[in-house]
Amino acid sequence: MFDNRWDNWAGDFSESFGAGLFDPTVRNFAPDILSHFGTAVRKIDRDFPDEVSTGTFATVLTEVMPRLSLPDAVRPHVPEVVARFLEYLQESGRVGEGSDWAAQVRVIGRSYGQRLKPEGGVKGVTIRKAAGASPIGRNDPCPCGSGKKYKKCCYERA
Repeated sequence: MFDNRWDNWAGDFSESFGAGLFDPTVRNFAPDILSHFGTAVRKIDRDFPDEVSTGTFATVLTEVMPRLSLPDAVRPHVPEVVARFLEYLQESGRVGEGSDWAAQVRVIGRSYGQRLKPEGGVKGVTIRKAAGASPIGRNDPCPCGSGKKYKKCCYERA
């Protein structure tokens, strides 16, 4: 039920006036963007689009959508495509909270933009060792001199 309803709505939006305001390249990718967005939200909130939990849009826009394979010219427009689509859903009477959701998406869109690299791709999250962590990594040679990796030698004793 969800996939057909969401995809039908995305197809209707692609032919609407709101989608016509986008650059043709962006407009061509709107159905893919919306399909991935809807599927990702649905994985978190099974009742979507009837209901959505707090934080779901933020998770999807900052973690899932930046990894979507899109041309570099289209990637910055993803939050606005989603926001206009959600407004369209409210205007067409399909979702009551569309404008509120669109406002959330636009605010979260700033975080989405920060996840994108200027030359394309997605910025990773820096992983730092805890202050008291051992300077020896699991895959480093064991400091006992056995010639084995630390994880296969003295790791269990530490």
